[in-house]
Amino acid sequence: MSETSYPVRSVATTFRIVEALDEVGEAGITELSERTGVSNGSVHKHLNTLRSLGYVRKEGTRYSLSLRFLGLGNRARERRELVRAARPAVDGLASTAGAVTNLQVAEHGYGVYAYRATDGGTDANEFLPVVGERVPLHTTAGGKAILSRMDRAEVNEIVDAVGLPKRTDKTIDSRDELERELRSIRDRGLAFERGEHRPSVQCVAAPIAASDRPVGAISVSGSVDRMSGKKLEEDLAGLVVSAANEIELNLFRE
Repeated sequence: MSETSYPVRSVATTFRIVEALDEVGEAGITELSERTGVSNGSVHKHLNTLRSLGYVRKEGTRYSLSLRFLGLGNRARERRELVRAARPAVDGLASTAGAVTNLQVAEHGYGVYAYRATDGGTDANEFLPVVGERVPLHTTAGGKAILSRMDRAEVNEIVDAVGLPKRTDKTIDSRDELERELRSIRDRGLAFERGEHRPSVQCVAAPIAASDRPVGAISVSGSVDRMSGKKLEEDLAGLVVSAANEIELNLFRE
């Protein structure tokens, strides 16, 4: 979507600056101007407004996002029925599998990591996107599991909007290949990820549906040396399907 298609361009500019700060961690006005294509004066005005509202910090001449965004994100997450229903199953699966377990949802054509649990001995952020990050759906097991429960028109709409960007040399990058993959996922009820988003990561996921509509996916992720062969394709696959069924039952009770 081009900037001219936004109803309120000043809001779009503010979020371009916010997203640029998120990418770099901290920056000065000139650096942000160069990254966003917004003039120094306009960047300065937007930053001052964000700072007065408590969303940006300033140290010397450097700006960074404040933790006020964390509060907004946490409250938005806790209001999601799916997160409340899934939390016990995600926690339980992480403990049983001894691995990183994720809940992924789809928003605006992307997959968002909404909740994560670990076995206590793994630093998930070493090899996975952080909680709250969004990724192209076709690049992850969870995302492909969600896509598999959509009809072809919905999938095509997402691909038209987001494309099929490659994250590694193993990422699916054609519609025909994606359609074949989604048919396979529908048949077995499971999606696998083998170095498609990050080269060293393998993953197995199952879709979560409510009223025959995909609402998310639960997945177990790990490094290639820890997660492959029978462990990935049989042992963990069965646990993931059971956890997805548990979440669907919890959603039904709510």
